[in-house]
Amino acid sequence: MKAVRGATVSTGNTENEILDATKELLEKILEVNNIESTKIVSVIFTSTSDVTACFPGKAVREMGFTDISVIDTLAPYIKDDIPLCIRLLLYVNTDTKLNHLYLREAKKLRPDR
Repeated sequence: MKAVRGATVSTGNTENEILDATKELLEKILEVNNIESTKIVSVIFTSTSDVTACFPGKAVREMGFTDISVIDTLAPYIKDDIPLCIRLLLYVNTDTKLNHLYLREAKKLRPDR
């Protein structure tokens, strides 16, 4: 089993904006890494304290992934953190190399990616 990291930023604190950003991130991680949904074990989401309209993990269920363990948690307060930031750690049954993905303003978190 391996884990792949990713992060994105929601355009606002509405359910639609949060879910759109989360779905985009998850879809791109699956695409870039050629991950089949049957290989996904679980996903952990963290979000900054200004993400309050819904749990980002709700996007997983809306995408039809019902057999994946999902949990959302609040990221610790860090001064000057990126607002409306959603991070994930996706566990996958694979032996292949995985590429971490940072979208939108979250690209600042890992300029090396």
